[in-house]
Amino acid sequence: MFRRFGLFLAQQPTDPTGALLQYGALGVLTLLAVIAVRVMYLRMVQQYDRERERADRLEAELRELNTTIRGDYVGTIGNATRAISEATDAVSNALAAVRRDGRR
Repeated sequence: MFRRFGLFLAQQPTDPTGALLQYGALGVLTLLAVIAVRVMYLRMVQQYDRERERADRLEAELRELNTTIRGDYVGTIGNATRAISEATDAVSNALAAVRRDGRR
């Protein structure tokens, strides 16, 4: 019995494709399934790489927008704040002058 098993092992091909094809239709289906899994895996890896590149690009774009906002708009907001403060002071002074003139 062990002698037959030894002969069986000696007859096994070393190429996995040949071993699968030796089993006929089952081997062909298994080979096709392995190929399909490999193709799906490669597509998934490509999609992952594309998404990572997209995320890096969008992150750089966001960084650039934040820099623009900090540089350009912060100065504009500071000027607008000063103008509003001066307008508030002018309105307060005018209101105080009207009140003073009204009391006389």
